Amino acid sequence: MKAVEIPGGDIEHQAQVMAEEFRDMGTDKKKLLQMFRDPFYGGLNIVTVQLGEDAVEKIINQVYDSNNYVIQTGESNG
Repeated sequence: MKAVEIPGGDIEHQAQVMAEEFRDMGTDKKKLLQMFRDPFYGGLNIVTVQLGEDAVEKIINQVYDSNNYVIQTGESNG
């Protein structure tokens, strides 16, 4: 499987949604950043290629610093 860019999409919003999904599955920030860097994770890595690592770190930090999310156990943290 190979990730490709879909023209007209909002890649920042897509990155935010993907980060939220992995956060909610229990992935920690450090691991998620590694995944965004890794070409094996094409959908994540294309974001890093297009936006740069600083932008990806900012998105991840915003997602993880949010107080309104549900973790994998189903318990609310906010």
